[in-house]
Amino acid sequence: MSDKKFKNICWSCLAFFTLAVGSVFLMFSCKPTANVKDLVEIPTMSKEQYDKDHKNHLDRYDIGRHFNHKKSKNWVPTKVPTDFKVVMLDTRYRVSDYYHFRKFNSWFKKLLFETGIQAGVESNHQALDCDNFAMLYKSLMGVSAYKSGDDLEIGVAVVVVKQVHEFGGIPGTGGLHMVNLVFTNQGWFIFEPQTGDFILLEDYPNQEFVQYMIL
Repeated sequence: MSDKKFKNICWSCLAFFTLAVGSVFLMFSCKPTANVKDLVEIPTMSKEQYDKDHKNHLDRYDIGRHFNHKKSKNWVPTKVPTDFKVVMLDTRYRVSDYYHFRKFNSWFKKLLFETGIQAGVESNHQALDCDNFAMLYKSLMGVSAYKSGDDLEIGVAVVVVKQVHEFGGIPGTGGLHMVNLVFTNQGWFIFEPQTGDFILLEDYPNQEFVQYMIL
């Protein structure tokens, strides 16, 4: 993947950001059971779970170098194509502590249940489909980083993929689907935000059908 594949911030990126932020505010303004307490209790990373040295963050070079060679963390081979499109909205990203990732996932699932936001896997409800869940997950991970006192956003990407094979309870239809890619210190994980299932990128059944990544 050459540097030209990395796009500068454009109108479509601003639209994505606006939708992501809007989805957070919509969730906490329209549901009667949701209140500010939900955000107050968002999991955070302790100072012991991250430090400022280069091994615990990713930048443009790290992303390009790995995906150019079809590698995941620790240079594990993947089938991810080298020509998929990447948009990076920041210059560097914090690598998440794995246990924070697990704790956050449990909190996210509980939050969706308590606010009445349930995945409609079999429905065509475009106001609450895969892109809304993936953007919400990424946005709230950003809130978690801020509340942790970190100056970097946690490395969570929104990934557009062809859902050729079933994963995480989502059937393989061959259509476009949106999931998250979370960069942790124990591996890079594809996360299905509608069901909470996750898997290492190198084991993800649709890795060779990745189309876009917004990080």
